[in-house]
This record gives sequence, structure tokens and C-alpha cells, in this order.
Amino acid sequence: MKYITKLKLAAMHQWCDSEDKSTEYTIQFMQDMCKVDHDTVMKYFLLGDKEHHQLFKEVMSFCGLFDKLEL
Repeated sequence: MKYITKLKLAAMHQWCDSEDKSTEYTIQFMQDMCKVDHDTVMKYFLLGDKEHHQLFKEVMSFCGLFDKLEL
């Protein structure tokens, strides 16, 4: 799986977590928003905690950058 796909999935995963969405909703949302199949989402969820944490950190750093650009 490409790294950009992992980042997109991580961003959608973070949003679903923050909105307290169900697992079923999260899986379908990630498929729809990232235009990937069910197997790709499942492979993303099988990544280790360390990799998920790193992806989440990168997503948050992008969010911080966009906040600064909105000045």
C-alpha cells in the first residue's frame, strides 16, 4: 500500500475516532473517502500500533500547517 494511502486512511480513521463512529461506519467511510476496497482498509487496520501512531502524528502535523495557513 502506498504511503499516501496510509496517510489518507489515518486521517479518516482519526476523524471517525473523534466523532465516536462505529467500526462498521468507519470501515465504509474509509473505503468511500479514500476510494479503496475493503481489503485495503483491513490491511491498514493490521498495521502495528507504532506505525498507526506515526501516521497519526503526521496527519496532525498537516492539520497544524493548514491552521497556520488560514491566518
